[in-house]
Amino acid sequence: MDPLTILAAAKMAASAIKQGCAMYQEYKAQGMELVDAYGQAKDVIADISGHLGNFFKAHESLEKHIHEEELKSKKVRDPELSLNQEAFNRVLAQKEMIRLETELRETLVYSAPPQLGAVWSEFEAMRDKVKAERAEVQRQELYKQQVSKSRRANIKRRMQEQLTSILAVTFIILWFLWLMILIRTSHTYRGLYLSPSSFCVLCSS
Repeated sequence: MDPLTILAAAKMAASAIKQGCAMYQEYKAQGMELVDAYGQAKDVIADISGHLGNFFKAHESLEKHIHEEELKSKKVRDPELSLNQEAFNRVLAQKEMIRLETELRETLVYSAPPQLGAVWSEFEAMRDKVKAERAEVQRQELYKQQVSKSRRANIKRRMQEQLTSILAVTFIILWFLWLMILIRTSHTYRGLYLSPSSFCVLCSS
């Protein structure tokens, strides 16, 4: 999904949360019980919690989407999407999400049912913890990739060194064989070692 679509889902969730908190405060002030369209008691806590889950999901999806797009844009860009439009969509979605988050935090702090407790403070604490955990996982993954890359480079270097040594030895052997052939076929060698007089003692007198 694009950032604006994710943002629309976050807006719907935030609006439902604010409406739920407002209705809770209104009915509480009048001493009335919230009921649904069928006259059944409405579980406003579960309703608000469900929309909170949707908002947090959209919030995380936006962060993940922007991060993935930043990584992707370093490699290849969508030719159908202009640079200005791409940058504008990201900035718009981020700013609007910050605004929604601020409004939602105020709503939950001052208007949320007490059964929810300090839900926003707990959410922020948990988010910081999750971010720290993910950062540690990413650090470990990066370290593993670097170690693996270094290991592959070392293996490649050793193979190149071994290949160089083999080629060098092969060259020396071939050069030696060529030299021996050259010597055996030379006139001096044939004159000294292959002439009949070199093997006949009687012929030398």
